[in-house]
Formats: sequence, C-alpha cells, structure tokens
Amino acid sequence: MRWRWLPLLLAAVLLGGCVSDSGQSKRKVNSKDQMEALLGLGVGYIRNREYGRAKENLTKALALDPDSAQAHNLFGLLFQLEGEADLADDYFRRAIRLDPKFSMARNNYGAFLFEQGRYLEAINQLQICAEDRLYGARSQVFENLGVSYQRLGRTVEAEAAFVKSLQLNQEQPRALLELAEIRFQQRTYTEANQLFQRYGKLVQPSPRSLWLGIQLARVFNKADDEASQTLVLKNIFPTSKEYQLYQDSNRKP
Repeated sequence: MRWRWLPLLLAAVLLGGCVSDSGQSKRKVNSKDQMEALLGLGVGYIRNREYGRAKENLTKALALDPDSAQAHNLFGLLFQLEGEADLADDYFRRAIRLDPKFSMARNNYGAFLFEQGRYLEAINQLQICAEDRLYGARSQVFENLGVSYQRLGRTVEAEAAFVKSLQLNQEQPRALLELAEIRFQQRTYTEANQLFQRYGKLVQPSPRSLWLGIQLARVFNKADDEASQTLVLKNIFPTSKEYQLYQDSNRKP
C-alpha cells in the first residue's frame, strides 16, 4: 500500500525545482500541516478501531516522511492491536531508532514487551523512558515498570516504582491497587485501606479490588462493607479466582 503514494512524492520533488525560496518555505509548512493532519486521522481511526482507514492515513504520512518516528510508533500500536506481534515489534524498534529520545514510543514499546511476556526487555525500555523528566506520562511509565518488576518477583523494586508513580500522579489507578496489596501483605493495614479507598473512587470494582476490600473489611471489623463487596463479587464475578478464594476462606478447617 505504501508504494502507490511514491509517484505523488516524485511529482512534488520535480515541481520543487521550479519554485522560489518563499514557495519552498510555504510548501514545507503545508507539508508539515498535512503530516500532522494525517497522523491525527491515524490516531482517531485507531481509537475507533477502524484499522484499515488508520493504515491508509499512516501510509500517506510515511510517504511524506519515511523517517517519521511518530508514524512508526502509531503503526506499532496498530499492529499490536491487530495481534501482529512481529510487525508491531519491528515498527516500535524503528520509531526508537529514528528518535531515541521519543519517550512515548519507548513507553508503548515497553507496554508491548510486557504484553508479550518479555519483562526484562520491558524494564529496559521503561527505565530509559523514566529518565525523561519532561515526559508527561511518567506516572504511567513507573506504573508499568512496577507491574513488570512484580512479574519477575522483584517486589522491592516494584514497590518503589508504584510509590514514584503516585508521587507523580495521585490518581494512577493500577499503582494504587498494586501498592494497596503490597501494603496489605506487609500488614500496614491503615495505609492499605487508604490506598484502596482512593482506588475505589477512580474506577469500577474488579475481582482483585473486591477481594482486597473484603479482606480489609475483616481487618477493620466492618461487616457491612464485607457483605456489600461480597455480594458484588458473587453476583458479577462468580467464576473468578477471587470468589473462589473468598469461598475457601469461609470453609472451616
């Protein structure tokens, strides 16, 4: 699909020799605007899961600028969503190679590597990304980093990453839940409960959060809270492992 746009590019190059400097400058501005428009359309279509249309616009973008790290990053996301892991990996790598300081691409690539179970590689990308103090999504980077450390059983490093994530953004949902569970395991129940309450104000309950809430309610002798969360767990997530854990906890030895 990419190649059909090359004749248009070649025509533009040939015409370029006949324009003045001011014309060249104007065309550069127009090209930049066109590039931004194509990338914006690509993002919109990806969000709407219209992947075919996204590919058309991103292909046009790469025809305008084959070295666009942003376009390569978006192709990486698109192919990740389509389940084309090899292509996604290739495009993310190209984006980072084209712009090693492109933190968004590193964060996206780190999340992709985590999804593939390549946790050490994910940590490597996320650690580099975390060094960018100006990156607006650093709280998410540390959240992703913490989850990656957890998968490797490196709880101390995971805890530090979640703490840093919440320092940067007090409303980072997964970091709140993960740190609440760590604090519960450490028997720091008051802090665990505080983190859990903050989490509950941000997102809908999940089996994990309900089971943690039940355990916290038991610690603080809040029978009504335990009963209400048990009801939700039973009615909405009856096949979850957390509901099985709840049932096991009620069986007499």
